[in-house]
Amino acid sequence: MEKRKFSPEEKYKILEEVHAPAASISEVCRRHQMAPSLVYSWERQAKQGAIEALKGKGNGSKKDSEADYLRDKIQKMRSVISEITEENLVLKKRIVD
Repeated sequence: MEKRKFSPEEKYKILEEVHAPAASISEVCRRHQMAPSLVYSWERQAKQGAIEALKGKGNGSKKDSEADYLRDKIQKMRSVISEITEENLVLKKRIVD
């Protein structure tokens, strides 16, 4: 049997079918020509995704927190560069005088 790729939308639709009243996981899987273990795997992934989404870290995503981290790091680096430049100017001024 050839391995199929399901889009996220298809996976969601299949999970909805599985959870419909009087639905049989085996029957849904036969209809979509897939193994029942795949349904259980998708359910675990969906549950983990829901947990991550509900963790309460605001509306931002992981990318937002990473961007904030990088902005902070750049700001600290700029501060260090500014401090070193100032010290360098003071030392040059002492040598010239």
